[in-house]
Amino acid sequence: MTNTSRSKLDVLLWALVLILIAAGVFANYYFSESAWSLRFASGIVLAAILFGLAALTARGKKIWAFIKDAKMELHKVVWPTREETVKTTAVVAALVFAMSIVLWCIDSVLLWAVSWLTR
Repeated sequence: MTNTSRSKLDVLLWALVLILIAAGVFANYYFSESAWSLRFASGIVLAAILFGLAALTARGKKIWAFIKDAKMELHKVVWPTREETVKTTAVVAALVFAMSIVLWCIDSVLLWAVSWLTR
C-alpha cells in the first residue's frame, strides 16, 4: 500500500472513530432511561471497537509498539523488598513528624511575636 493511500485510510479510520464516539455519546443520552448496566456494557463494546479501529492506523501502531516496549521495560524494574519499603516508609514518617514539630515551633514563635507587636 502506498503512503498516500495509507494516509487516506488513516484519515478515514480516524473519522470513523470520531463518528462512533459521537454516536456513542448520543446513544447514551438517548437511552438514558434504559438500565445503566446495558449502557455500560454497550460502552465497553464500543470502546473495544474504537481501540481496534485506532490500532489499525499508523499512529495507533506506533502507540501499540510503545505500550509493548513500556511493558517490556517494566519487567526489567527491580522492585524494593518489603523490608526496604518498610524502612523507607518509617524514615519518611519520622521526617514528616520532625518537620511538623519544627513548623509548629516556628508558627508559635511567629504567633507570639505578632501578638506582642499588636498589643
